[in-house]
Amino acid sequence: MRFLELREKDVINCKTGDKLGNVIDIEFDPNTGCILFLIVPKMNHILSCFSKNATYVIPYKRIVKLGKDTILVDIIEKDCLK
Repeated sequence: MRFLELREKDVINCKTGDKLGNVIDIEFDPNTGCILFLIVPKMNHILSCFSKNATYVIPYKRIVKLGKDTILVDIIEKDCLK
């Protein structure tokens, strides 16, 4: 799978069913080339111009399923919010 394909998928928290957003970046280990984290900006709803830009840093091991259109993750959102 290419990174561009990964960016088009919706990231869904399977604990809550909430859409977190879309992948904008990844962090990987330069020694092994393995993906460590998915970086997903927090979707802002109301008053987004007044809120601080936050991102979810989701450990790769927390991915439950890579589907055709979605990426299911099993996270506690407040623990991954940076």
